[in-house]
Amino acid sequence: MTMAAPTTDDGEDLSAELAAALRAGPFDRALDLAIRRRGLSLEAVQRRVALRGATVSQATLSYWRRGGRRPDGDRSLRAVRALEDSLGLPRTALERLISPTRHRVAEDTAAGLASALDLTTAAIESCDGIDLAGNTRLALMSLHQHVHIGADRTEQRVRTEVVATARVNGVDRWVCFFHPQDGDGHHPTLRTTECCSPARVRTDPESELLAVELRFDYPLRAGDTYVYAYEIGYDGPPPPTDYAQYGLRTPARQLLIQVSFDRDQPPVRCYRYYKSPSGLSSNDTELPLGPSMTTHIAVPDAPPGVHGIRWEWD
Repeated sequence: MTMAAPTTDDGEDLSAELAAALRAGPFDRALDLAIRRRGLSLEAVQRRVALRGATVSQATLSYWRRGGRRPDGDRSLRAVRALEDSLGLPRTALERLISPTRHRVAEDTAAGLASALDLTTAAIESCDGIDLAGNTRLALMSLHQHVHIGADRTEQRVRTEVVATARVNGVDRWVCFFHPQDGDGHHPTLRTTECCSPARVRTDPESELLAVELRFDYPLRAGDTYVYAYEIGYDGPPPPTDYAQYGLRTPARQLLIQVSFDRDQPPVRCYRYYKSPSGLSSNDTELPLGPSMTTHIAVPDAPPGVHGIRWEWD
């Protein structure tokens, strides 16, 4: 007597569906199919994982299976490896679906963050413990950075508002990176947030790079949009500056950089500039500055690279 192969809701061979999910992901789809193929309850899966020396709650398994959350951290990784064995999957079959960004962190950091922030790799590496590549799991629909310059020609505060769309299930955070024009005792700090809250924070003493992990109010599913904002100020003396910029590692549908000056200390000229990831620069376009003492650049379909505004004081 032959047994029929387990099938999906559409009647397709579950093993074939699982093989496809293990090749291309996403993680939650592969895990769900692997559990269904074995015909196990979450309680049974939890017991099997425990027998292999790892721990995971049924609630967490449910989140992982539905895409509400992704495994994160060493403890979760041990549970994923135990799941592979418990469900009769090849070694690293599930792990590789959650870890490609981990394996690309060094490359992504060197090519993206260091270039975008004009910092050394050593400064970026000071952010140990923060998922540096995690922002690529969000597509930027709109990013508005508003820089306020004081009468003493210093950068008083920088507010950033973001509208983003989740590329995959389970996205629940964004990491903001910020550093002053020079690392000389300015001590940048997160002042306020909207629709997000600070979690892990890392700083590099030499460059004063600030990296803050911002947790969303809830995890997103693929295709969900989310709106959030944050403002950076200084605990020390604010730095004198003659530019404002934002570095993109992935395209943004709309990028807006706005700079407001004190009425008593306006610059004499403002220019826009752009530096591509390959290092090619363009900084010839002069920008208007009206009575409101505000200038801006709006870039539709903004490509990766550094977009900015610089100015001359006198």
